[in-house]
Amino acid sequence: MHSTRRLVLIAAVLAAAAPAFASPPPKEKAESPEDKEVARSVELGGLVFPVFNKTGKLENYLFVNARMLVADGKDPWKYREKAHFIRDAVIRAAHKTSFNIKGDTKKLDEKLAAAECLKAANAIIGEPGALVSMTFTQIASQQ
Repeated sequence: MHSTRRLVLIAAVLAAAAPAFASPPPKEKAESPEDKEVARSVELGGLVFPVFNKTGKLENYLFVNARMLVADGKDPWKYREKAHFIRDAVIRAAHKTSFNIKGDTKKLDEKLAAAECLKAANAIIGEPGALVSMTFTQIASQQ
């Protein structure tokens, strides 16, 4: 009976000490550039950009997810709290200018869309240069 208790006690001590002998935890990875961008950005998912032909007739829709990067030294949370105003400004801009590549109603002109959307977003928040770039993370066409 004594040896059984001793074995149980030894097993309990070894079990408790086992984490101390385990391999050290892996070092945390350094943040990737994309992780840093996400941390300093405002996500805009589920945007719908109408595409118009030369005469102004609706031809298609482009479904877009995007990310706007906040300028260095600015608080991203301040702009995330205004994301609904930014989204509204972006959609309004998309209804004024067709963001498709000229001659192709299925493809987004990313440079044009980013320039117009950033201009509208910065105007609505009242801080020129607060949002500095726009990346399109997903683009799909209805057609």
